[in-house]
Amino acid sequence: MLRVSLSLLSLLLFVLLDLLAIAAFQQPGKPLNLSFPLASGSYYVLQGGSSPITNPFHAAGGTTLAFDIVKLNAIGNRARGIAPQSLAAYEIFGERLRSPCAGTVSFVQDGVQDHPPGTPDAEHPAGNHLVLKCGDTDVLLAHLKRGTIAVKAGQVVSAGEVVGSVGNSGNTLEPHLHISATMGSAERGLTFENRRLSVNSVVVR
Repeated sequence: MLRVSLSLLSLLLFVLLDLLAIAAFQQPGKPLNLSFPLASGSYYVLQGGSSPITNPFHAAGGTTLAFDIVKLNAIGNRARGIAPQSLAAYEIFGERLRSPCAGTVSFVQDGVQDHPPGTPDAEHPAGNHLVLKCGDTDVLLAHLKRGTIAVKAGQVVSAGEVVGSVGNSGNTLEPHLHISATMGSAERGLTFENRRLSVNSVVVR
């Protein structure tokens, strides 16, 4: 009897986790549809989705709809080796970043040092970053490579225009692109070319 009860409990737990994972693809309200901001390769959602199960670190920090994106190499890994200490070993490091929308640059911060993997800089959470005004929504692109931001505050940009490169600045454990959006004081969900993404999603360009 105990074995049956434990089996049923395990089954219910797995069903619940599956439902939460499926629900993570659903964005509350009307999401902002963007162009995917990276090109030429395979990209992997390291963290994302509207569920704390799929987006635990962002959920803990209050940005429950943000995405962290890395690039995969030819054998499907995001870096050469296991937890390498060289930033250049990470496939996404230095990857050119493109504006995901037509809009206006409302804020730019550059000059923050790219730090070694595994040593996050909590004093500069977003690191080098920029904010784009896409209609009524502010889109944050964070953890960029120092000295690569190619736009200035007030500049009008078109979708697909190169605006910088992905780095490892700020509160990060490894190189990746952080992207999130707010409308007023509220978070806004995102889709990319009408596709809903969540953790483990792969985007091939």
